Amino acid sequence: MLQRSIFLLAIVTVSIVASTGATLCGCSKDIALRLTNIYENGNTDFHYDYCENIGDGRGYTAGIAGFCTGTGDAWEVIQAYHKLTGGKDDFSSMDSVLKKDADNSDSSTSGLESYCKVWANLGKTSKQFQQVQDTIRDNLYYSPSQKLADQLGLKFDVSRGEMYDTGLQHGTDTDPDGLPSLINDTNAKFTSDQTGSSGSTLTINGHKVDEIVWLKKFIEVRVDDLKHPKEKDNQGGNTWAGDTYRTDSYMYMINAGTYMFGKSVKALDNDGKPIIDIALRLTNIYENGDTDFHYDYCEDIKDGRGFTAGIAGFCTGTGDAWEVIQAYHKLTGGEDDFSPMDSVLKKYAEEESESTSGLEDYCKVWEKLGKSDKKFQQAQESIRDKFYYTPSQEEADKLGLKFDITRGEMYDTGIQHGTSSDADGLPALIKYTNEKFTSDTTGDSGSTLNINGKKVDEIEWLKKFIEVRDDDLKNPKESYNQGGDAWADDTYRTISYTHMIDAGTYMFGKSVQALDNDGNSITVKCGKESSLRRRDANGRPIRRYRKLIKPSENPVVRKGRRFRITMNGTFNTTRTFS
Repeated sequence: MLQRSIFLLAIVTVSIVASTGATLCGCSKDIALRLTNIYENGNTDFHYDYCENIGDGRGYTAGIAGFCTGTGDAWEVIQAYHKLTGGKDDFSSMDSVLKKDADNSDSSTSGLESYCKVWANLGKTSKQFQQVQDTIRDNLYYSPSQKLADQLGLKFDVSRGEMYDTGLQHGTDTDPDGLPSLINDTNAKFTSDQTGSSGSTLTINGHKVDEIVWLKKFIEVRVDDLKHPKEKDNQGGNTWAGDTYRTDSYMYMINAGTYMFGKSVKALDNDGKPIIDIALRLTNIYENGDTDFHYDYCEDIKDGRGFTAGIAGFCTGTGDAWEVIQAYHKLTGGEDDFSPMDSVLKKYAEEESESTSGLEDYCKVWEKLGKSDKKFQQAQESIRDKFYYTPSQEEADKLGLKFDITRGEMYDTGIQHGTSSDADGLPALIKYTNEKFTSDTTGDSGSTLNINGKKVDEIEWLKKFIEVRDDDLKNPKESYNQGGDAWADDTYRTISYTHMIDAGTYMFGKSVQALDNDGNSITVKCGKESSLRRRDANGRPIRRYRKLIKPSENPVVRKGRRFRITMNGTFNTTRTFS
């Protein structure tokens, strides 16, 4: 934990006209808290039982917000806990030392030899102790940050989340590095109206300022303060200069247009890597043979669709590769290494051409940017989500699906079968499944769907959906999905989901036991790679062949299909990698 000021007795007046804010609540608040957990603790968990002396001159650091014996917030937590226990608990014998250390801002841990043992034990076992940590965190950091957000009139979750994260790191007091001061410094930058496209306008010093324009400027001010803190306590060896990964993550969300959090949000971890959910990584196994996101993959696999590249096999001959590159252009201003190829890429997308003529540097550029350019990685994710993930989850919302496993199956089906309305697409398979239910169907999952006016257990519905999908894989209705490049042996995907159903794994949590493409057990962890690696002799991921998609007025939403590759790496093509 880094130095911060904690006690806010009065909210400082900032140079704005106050208006009603959109308070973070429910999932949005939880996500904002968990995002800051990543930056503070390395993951999204709430570490109520954490305790150690990290040698930062603040005594013991402990709990979900790094409460310290040498600053006073730990003593606030313990006093709140005493109120719930009547003052008779395992901390009581240390009260005089804890009060003295808090009053004197003392870094000493003398007389607190059993402190971490007590904190860790209560943090694991006592709901009351966890409750008081939540309360003090909110009182000292979360609520003050949201009051300042209200004064500014901030509407977006991403803006309000940034206020909380700044408050927890910089403090909510009036010192020069605190959140109120950073807001004042930001407001001073606006001497005229500043327009934008977010749809939310703030009044700053009498000027109309787009909220996202303001937020970007705030982050600039915060980054400068991290690199050049004004308070002596925040300078020197325990510097903030390397802590800009927090602002990098919020800028990532801003650039992705993630202004509201909803039920989930993609952010960056402390190494600058996107935090990805398990459902995506499960499908990576079935598509690529491992859980990695191969942003830099690119080759012509001779399937009649031109070059295939990136995390979702975007193709020059179907249009989704061109969608990725256009999204990247928006982030770069249109001046990047793909720009000289634009006319050819646009032409091949419109004509659904398998040609790669004129694209001799295409894979070289894709691989380079896929490895090193976060904006290019972000563009791939946004197009994958736009055409495959988001439509599949919208279908899940219509059905009222509650379980991760059901929603994950919708995504996996969408990326294999497509999310458009052809006879083999996800919407059609849902329709075929729903037609199977002509009466109430009970189950013990605890989640009930309304299908054609009938009450249907969600897991029973999922089992029937998998039957329908399996039948479609073996007997596809569209002619372009039939023939030699058939789906018939692609049922290992549904076998894996059935394995999870049988194990009762309805919610994914931090990890899930699934099956790989040969039926072997594999652990898939959220935001982490699995031990499974399927590579050729050059260390590149082994890809399955996919069908040429049917010409369509909207070809992008129809995903290609792949052959299954065995774990020994056999495949029926010769490939050269540059």
